[in-house]
Amino acid sequence: MKKVTLFAALVLLCVGAPAFAAMNEGEKEIGVGFGQTSVDDDLGIDSATHYAVRGGYAINDRIQIEGQFSSASDDGMVGATPVDTKMNLIMVNGMWNFHPRDHITPFVLVGLGRSDVEVELGGTTVDDNGLAYQFGGGSRFFFGKQKKAAFRFDVSLVSEDSFDDSSTHMNATAGFTWRFGN
Repeated sequence: MKKVTLFAALVLLCVGAPAFAAMNEGEKEIGVGFGQTSVDDDLGIDSATHYAVRGGYAINDRIQIEGQFSSASDDGMVGATPVDTKMNLIMVNGMWNFHPRDHITPFVLVGLGRSDVEVELGGTTVDDNGLAYQFGGGSRFFFGKQKKAAFRFDVSLVSEDSFDDSSTHMNATAGFTWRFGN
């Protein structure tokens, strides 16, 4: 139940943040992504497939705030025992955008949030949550007549504390984003 409530709150944040931001001037952005997470070996797997949902607001042409939900999961083995690992992240990211051309927007980001990690090992499930932070960078490549849709690619390092241990994972994500408003 806790995870369903958490997921619903994140979806509301990602979908609702642009609507709340509409009270201010500036661009709003929503997006989805899919990628690969290189997982710290402590979780029993080497890599995991992940997806991400984002919603954000541009404070000005350089600074942007976004809410992010991402989930990574995969199956692996510890010795001869099967392991099913799932990690959910809820992050608030600050982004610094660069504008070398009107259709290319590279960025760097830093984020702070929460990780929820669940590990099922041999029929026993344990979970924990803790503080998470990330930093990374990427770029958006806008296309179309009005340049409102973009292909987005980013790479980030995520550090999270769970099970009394700190782990660092690398995410590579590709997806699409749409901006509106202003």
